[in-house]
Amino acid sequence: MDKSENTLVALEAALERIVQGNPRRILARRKLSVRAVEEEANLGDGSAYYYEDFIKKVKQAKTDISQAKGEYVQPEIESVRTKLNEQKRIKNNFKEKYKTEKEKLANFAAAQHHLNDKLVKALARIDDLEFENANLKEENVNLRRNKIVPIK
Repeated sequence: MDKSENTLVALEAALERIVQGNPRRILARRKLSVRAVEEEANLGDGSAYYYEDFIKKVKQAKTDISQAKGEYVQPEIESVRTKLNEQKRIKNNFKEKYKTEKEKLANFAAAQHHLNDKLVKALARIDDLEFENANLKEENVNLRRNKIVPIK
């Protein structure tokens, strides 16, 4: 085998791996293109364009995938990872919302406790002042009665 045959074999093997969804050097979710096949085959830019039949194969494979209505089968591990990442994102979102609401509730409870404490102190002060006021009124009445002198 000469060098051009080795290149063609490498390109075809790379195309087959991409179509099956098991690439080694590129991401499995990457769109099929001539450049993607070249990268998968570990070849330079434009290496595949020397083989017109191969370019037609790539275009045909791309057409076959698009005719399957975009139902490109992801490897199972990739789909599981995608779902897991989505669940992690949702879970973190709920954790942040829960933490924020918990802090709001704690602040509200602290403010409520503070106001309740002030109310209790104010009611106690009112009771003390009312008791003192009653004593002062009684003392005032007694003093005024003492000033009363009998008329002769």
